[in-house]
Formats: sequence, C-alpha cells, structure tokens
Amino acid sequence: MLLSQNSIRIYACISQPLICFWNASADQLDEVCNAYTSLWSSVSNEAQARDIYDSLVAIALTDDKPSPTRWLASELRFEAFAAATSDRQWAALMELEHNSNVITDTELDLYNERISREL
Repeated sequence: MLLSQNSIRIYACISQPLICFWNASADQLDEVCNAYTSLWSSVSNEAQARDIYDSLVAIALTDDKPSPTRWLASELRFEAFAAATSDRQWAALMELEHNSNVITDTELDLYNERISREL
C-alpha cells in the first residue's frame, strides 16, 4: 500500500507519543491515525487538529487513562463528530444515547468529561 505524503507526515507526527509512552502496536497506531484523519477532515485546519490531538495525549498522560490508545482513538472520533456537528453538547448526548441501552456511571462520567473539556 502506498501512502500519500500527508499520510506519511500524519503517521510520523502522531506515532511518536503512542510508541514512546504506551508501546502502541501497529494496529493501535492505525486506529489512532484513522481517527486523527477523521478529526482533521472535520476541523478547519491541520494545526487545530494537532492541538486537539496534543491536548488529548496530555489528558491521557495526566489522568493515567486505562487503555490509553483505545481511549485516544475514541476521543479523537468524538472530537471529529463534535466539530462536524458544531454542537459539542448534542454530540456528547448522541454518543451517550446511542452507545448502549443502559447508561452506566462510567458513561455518564465520560459524557460530563466531554462536555466540560476545553481544548
């Protein structure tokens, strides 16, 4: 598979913290790269996407998230959804309502984290 120059640059920029901090596998790197690409297509420019990515990495490191690469990919996809809809609260509510039939405390905590997160 041939990668475009943008894909190579994206992969190089975002893979370093994933490998250095979390020993991410190739599959995990691909998942995060795909989520990042989705985010980048939803925001106004690459710099904004990179700022969001860096902020989420910092949160994952500071809060010592379990399964940090999975959390990061999930939150990148959420941020892409929130940017695409231009309504963070609605996007968080839709994610909460559509992810399961029974809403748990963990899901409510994630909802609160998402609507209060300032990136």
